[in-house]
Amino acid sequence: MSMEAMVTTTLHLERGDYTEVTAAADDGLLVELTEAGDRRLLDQHVRRAAALDESADQRAAWLRSLSTDELVALASSRLGGPAPDVVAEGARRMQEAAERMRPALEALRSLGLVGGAR
Repeated sequence: MSMEAMVTTTLHLERGDYTEVTAAADDGLLVELTEAGDRRLLDQHVRRAAALDESADQRAAWLRSLSTDELVALASSRLGGPAPDVVAEGARRMQEAAERMRPALEALRSLGLVGGAR
């Protein structure tokens, strides 16, 4: 299978999700999952299936489906820093939060409580 035709999916497993990881004979990995890991894998499958139905941009849809805690865990789990699409999703969420906070911030500014206007 060519690399262009390969679709990748990221599954972030926490230490409590597996009991053992070993090299498999075919250069793969054998991961012994705990019950929590089984649940995480099933949850990710359900999210992934929904994302595939909703969008051609599968990874972006999957990243949007993660909770903020899951996104932060994914961002901090990769050596060398988070992947660019993970950073982009974090930035999108921060912009969304800032936009929701704008009316309150403007009210505080008009009262002279923030922004140096006293």
